[in-house]
Amino acid sequence: MRGTTHASPDDIDITGIWGSIRRSLKLLVLASLLTGGLTFAVLSLMAPRFTSEAQLTVAAKSAANPFTDGKDSSRGPDSVNILVDPAAVNTHVRALKSPDLARRVAEELKLGDLVEFNSALGSADKVDALLRALGLSGPRPGESEQDRVLVGFFKGLDVYAAKESRFIGVRFTSSDSELAAEIANRIVNGYRASLAEQTVDEIGEVQKVVEDKIQRLSKEVSEADVAVENFKSEHDLFRGGQSKVALPEQQLGELTAELTRAKAARSEIEARARAARDMMKSGSADALPDAQKSPLIQALVQQRVRLEREISELSATLLPAHPRMRQLGADLDGLKKQLGSEISKLVDSLEREAKVAALREESITRSLDEVKSEESKRSGGRVELRRLEDVAKSKQDELKRALKDLEEAKLKTRTRIVPIEVKILSKAVPSSVPVFPKKGPMAGLVAMATLLFGIAWVVTRSLLSGARAHSGGSHPMRRVDDHSKAAASGGAAAAVGPLSSASVHRQPAIDLSSTAEATEVGAESGGIVEVASIAKLARHVRSRASRTGGFRTLVTSASNTIDPSVEGLALAEALAREGQQTIVIDWSVDEQGFSQRIGLSAVPGFNDLARGEASFEDVIRSLPDGAVHIVPAGVGLGAPVEVALDCEKLNLLLDALDEAYQQIVVVAKPGDARALFEAIQGRFDAGVTVAAAGGGAPTLKDPPGTFLGFEVTEIALVRFTRTGEMQHGQRVVRRGLPAGTEIRI
Repeated sequence: MRGTTHASPDDIDITGIWGSIRRSLKLLVLASLLTGGLTFAVLSLMAPRFTSEAQLTVAAKSAANPFTDGKDSSRGPDSVNILVDPAAVNTHVRALKSPDLARRVAEELKLGDLVEFNSALGSADKVDALLRALGLSGPRPGESEQDRVLVGFFKGLDVYAAKESRFIGVRFTSSDSELAAEIANRIVNGYRASLAEQTVDEIGEVQKVVEDKIQRLSKEVSEADVAVENFKSEHDLFRGGQSKVALPEQQLGELTAELTRAKAARSEIEARARAARDMMKSGSADALPDAQKSPLIQALVQQRVRLEREISELSATLLPAHPRMRQLGADLDGLKKQLGSEISKLVDSLEREAKVAALREESITRSLDEVKSEESKRSGGRVELRRLEDVAKSKQDELKRALKDLEEAKLKTRTRIVPIEVKILSKAVPSSVPVFPKKGPMAGLVAMATLLFGIAWVVTRSLLSGARAHSGGSHPMRRVDDHSKAAASGGAAAAVGPLSSASVHRQPAIDLSSTAEATEVGAESGGIVEVASIAKLARHVRSRASRTGGFRTLVTSASNTIDPSVEGLALAEALAREGQQTIVIDWSVDEQGFSQRIGLSAVPGFNDLARGEASFEDVIRSLPDGAVHIVPAGVGLGAPVEVALDCEKLNLLLDALDEAYQQIVVVAKPGDARALFEAIQGRFDAGVTVAAAGGGAPTLKDPPGTFLGFEVTEIALVRFTRTGEMQHGQRVVRRGLPAGTEIRI
């Protein structure tokens, strides 16, 4: 019924390997410290090395003039920068490593007189002297001094270019920090000087090209100017005035302005004439602005006003038929007629002015149309003129730039000052911190590497020598004091002490006759084996157990009045005497197990282990002779098993014991046994029910094929019937009591 499988003998026992590492840890640490100290001592004998770095950048040249400054804002649109590709940067890197440049720097600094660069002069440090003594260092036969200097020079030189950039770094490493910085700066300055010499040589060739270009451009500029003037004269496209505008364009502008003024004047006169006619019809023409400006009309208006006032005054005393009234009325009528005649003349004059303004506007319009017609005929000529002028201007600008480039080239040739393609970003400075040897970090790394290599060696040795599950050796879950007690117990120590791989293979053979006897008895009882002695029970359990993995046996009783711990402990001792690594688990949910009765403390125990409050080393105990390991019950659960404990963890704990022991015997009363059996889903290999002689009322009535009230398969069921001697009790030496003291269970 147990669904788990036993571990394979090839499974690696991690805890066993950890035990091997722990036993070898002191030696490994000592070896690591020795190698680290030796490394530190060797590095202390080596001369320190200092590194200085100079940084360069590759500048882009101009396409129009390779020796003009790329930042010159007066360059023309055709003077674009040439993008520096990675190949060009790599070319500079290779040039900085050229032997000619290295030879020149070495001669300037007299590096051949230094031991660091000329190995024929002696040893650079104590390590080098030791290597010379062993024949592993020193000058090679047939090697010249210059070759030795170059070899030492390039050994300390490192020129690199940053990826996807124009940055170049020049590093030099030497035992003298001042010398390292000086060599790096000499390399950079020497390379820039060589580039300057090459650029000066190029200027002469470029200068000749520029002079030829100037001669050609001068001729082209003259021809372009002549073409422009000839075209102007042929198409009458001369310009005049301060703005240098063509004459037809000036005339067109003037006529347009005149037409605008004529239209405005005509509109004004027509508006005045129209207003005069309207006011004349309404009888208020004397209020016209033009009428008010006329002295005659104003005099007539004053006379009319005076006559009207006089008639109004006389009408109070004279009748209309009076001669005086008639005379005044006749004078007033004549005056009104004369006033109307004068206003009519004024309106007629306004209408004539409007006609004149319209005629003038029409005349200006005709003149403007004529000018437009002539200008449209000249439009093609103007376009061609602008093109000729643009060509002439571009030729003049190009000629000016060529003249400027020629002057710069002549100046730089005379002064030998030319812009170089490679610019210095920063110069090398002496360093006070050596880059080699890093005695502390390197010694620490060597010590750590030695420790890791030693651990790997110990693990490999443990695997090859049998540090696997069930391959021998004490399990890490056993306590150290248990082994010491086993060694002191005399003959029993051979059965319980650490098992070697040889002892496993020398296990006693199974007594087939006894097995057959038990099997026959079981057949008579419907699948439940009936046994009456511990020896037969132990042989039966041995016969059912496999040679790999742990064999779990649950020992309980038929009723609560029977204590199954006597048979459980006796079975464990019998299995241990047969060479089986055996552990007994005192299972009790209420802390009422057998551990205290045999002199073992019940706390901590299996319940504490299942709750995660203790470890295997805390709970595993042993009997005085060390043959059997025991796990006490522990603190009571106080609740059902499935509530108080994690059932999966219970299975994991039992699986761990399977890896460490060959026989796992769990002793429990019927109620506790049933709770455990149900919690772990019956994952046991054998079930033993202890019954008293003569029977009795069992707590659980198990029909054939059942155990603890459950139907089971693939579990060896055994019914152990106590004999009369065992019912009287069994003697167990109590741990911790004086010799000879014993108790009965």
